[in-house]
Amino acid sequence: MTALDDLALPPSRWVDVHGPVHYREWPGPSDGPTFVLVHGLGGSHLNWAAVAPGLSRRGRVIAPDLAGFGLTPPEGRRTDVGANRRLLDGFLQALELPPVILAGNSMGGMLALIQCAYRPESVEAMILVDAAFPRGRAISAQFSPKVAALFALYSNRWLGQRFAVARTRRLGAEGLVRETLRVCAADPSRLDPTLVSAHVEMADLRLGFEYGTQAFLDAARSIFRAQAAPGRYRAVERAARCPALVIHGARDQLVPVGTAVAAARDHPEWELVVFDDLGHIPQMEAPDRWLQTVEHWLDGLRRASEEAAI
Repeated sequence: MTALDDLALPPSRWVDVHGPVHYREWPGPSDGPTFVLVHGLGGSHLNWAAVAPGLSRRGRVIAPDLAGFGLTPPEGRRTDVGANRRLLDGFLQALELPPVILAGNSMGGMLALIQCAYRPESVEAMILVDAAFPRGRAISAQFSPKVAALFALYSNRWLGQRFAVARTRRLGAEGLVRETLRVCAADPSRLDPTLVSAHVEMADLRLGFEYGTQAFLDAARSIFRAQAAPGRYRAVERAARCPALVIHGARDQLVPVGTAVAAARDHPEWELVVFDDLGHIPQMEAPDRWLQTVEHWLDGLRRASEEAAI
């Protein structure tokens, strides 16, 4: 038995969106909403494994792997943010889904915002989890010099490639996962050891994929470009007008909490919840608390819908 087996995940599924897209699905009540969970940079459907079963008590839950990540190969498709947003749109259409509650973590939150802005009829509401919001004007909404420097390094094709390849060779699968989680979680000891081991197994599998590093770099570069000159991205974020729950860890080392505060200020229809003791991946670090927060918001969303129908 492997850690992936121990997680008791539903079986792998595939759908064609100009190439194969891997996803997993947790069935839920037929009268509930449909949730589509979108992972972040370097992640996969595993980023949602701790909360997907609980969320499926409310409705159908679907977690895809974006092109170049998880088990979805590029197959001739680009792997930057714009291309993966189009893949996400095609994924929703290929499965013939009704308007969904689109949950996105980090880069996945960025994709959710863009999808809502460009295809609002496909999105009922959003759950934005430490989303890569546009860089704000306030000091609290500025990315740290260390994070900005790292993404600037990735944006240089020659230096970024050398750095990423050397890092992978030096750390190996387990080292990559441990170092990533050390940055992403405020307290990595809170993470489910089985889930961490499953991430290591996924990373080890991906080391055999020749496209893995390039897919990561292409996506990272597109994020850097959007944040370096954020005017256009800010306009997209402001155009995303559907209801949203914004969850952010105050101890997030990658995306400053000030960006979430600034975004929520622009949207009176959004609810902001800040976890003072959590980092960039609260759905993995404190899944029970994350679910409780989401369920409370869902109850309020349902009440508002019922009152509007009267």
